[in-house]
Amino acid sequence: MIKRNYKLIVGIIIGFLIAGTTVYAATIISSINVGYSNESSKLVADNVQDAIDEVYDKSFNKELITAYEYNEEGSNKCINGEEKTCVKTDCYKKGKTCKQGTVIKYYVKENEYHYFYVLHDNGTTITMQQRENTIRNIAWHTGENNNKNGPDTILPQLEAATSTWVNVNVIAYTPGVTTLYENAYTGCTYTKSETSDYKIRCEENKYTSTVLGTRKARARMITALEAASTGCLVFKNDATDSRVISPGINANNQGSCPDWMHNYLYQSKSFGGSYNDDTVNENGIYEYDYWTMSAPLGSTAHAWDVSRDGTLGDLDATTAVRGARAVVEITKP
Repeated sequence: MIKRNYKLIVGIIIGFLIAGTTVYAATIISSINVGYSNESSKLVADNVQDAIDEVYDKSFNKELITAYEYNEEGSNKCINGEEKTCVKTDCYKKGKTCKQGTVIKYYVKENEYHYFYVLHDNGTTITMQQRENTIRNIAWHTGENNNKNGPDTILPQLEAATSTWVNVNVIAYTPGVTTLYENAYTGCTYTKSETSDYKIRCEENKYTSTVLGTRKARARMITALEAASTGCLVFKNDATDSRVISPGINANNQGSCPDWMHNYLYQSKSFGGSYNDDTVNENGIYEYDYWTMSAPLGSTAHAWDVSRDGTLGDLDATTAVRGARAVVEITKP
C-alpha cells in the first residue's frame, strides 16, 4: 500500500513534467534513457516504470529501511547495527535474500524506528524479530496455571504495544492451524540424546484457535521452532557436548543461541552475549528471558522461553519477570 500510493504520487509528478514539455496524455512514451541532470541523483533506468521504482527506492525506501551484515568478529564487527564498522547490504530488495541474523534498522512508523534481526526471508517477505524486548515483565498466562490457555496475557499486550506500527504487515494467523515456521503445532518437546543436539520438536497442540482465536495484529511472538532454527538448543545440565555448550565454558554459563538472540537481557555478556540490559522494573526485578509462543508437552504449567544464557528453557508461565520481542513481517519493495 505504501509503495502503491508513492507510485501514484510519482506518476502524477511525471505526468505534470511531461505535460509541461507539451507531451500530452495520448502520447506513447518510449524513452531510451530516463535520467537526471544532477549526477548525485542520476537514474539508471531505461523505461518509465523502472524509473518510478528507482525513484521510490532512492527516496522513500532509503529512509524506511537500512540493512547491515551481521558480524561478530573481525574488523567489520556489526552486532547491534549501530557500530561504525557495520557494512550495509541491500538484501531486502526484490530478487535478493537476507541471511538469518541480518541487522535491519526499520521505521515502523513515521519518526519511530527500531532495530531487528532477520529470522527468515522467503524472497518476498522478511520475518524479523526486534533487537530488545518490546514489552517487559509480563506473564505468559495468568489465572489458572495451565498452558492449555496459551499466551493469553502477554500476546494481547504485545499486539497493543505494536498496534501503531503501520509500516509492517498485518499478520493473520490461527494458533495450532496456521504454519508460522515448519508446522502449526503449539506444543513442543525435545529429544534427550547427544546425537540429536537437544533440538526442539513441535508435534502436538497444547492450545488452539478455540482459546485465542484468529489473530490479526502487527506483531506476534517467536515460536520455539523459529528460535531453534537460529541454533538455540535446549539447556542441558553438566553438558560436555560442544554443540550444546562452548568448549571450556561451564554448563551454567553459555548456551548455543547466537549473540543476537539473547543480547539485551540482564547480564547477558556474562553468558557469551555482547550487550547487557541491566534495567530493573519498579519492583527491582531484572529481566532474564523472553517468552516464545510455544508450550512444553511435558508440563501443564510452563512455557518455552529464550534465556540470557543462550538456551531454550521451559519456565512457569505465570512468572511475570519476562518479556516478549516483536516478530514482524515486511514485504520487499
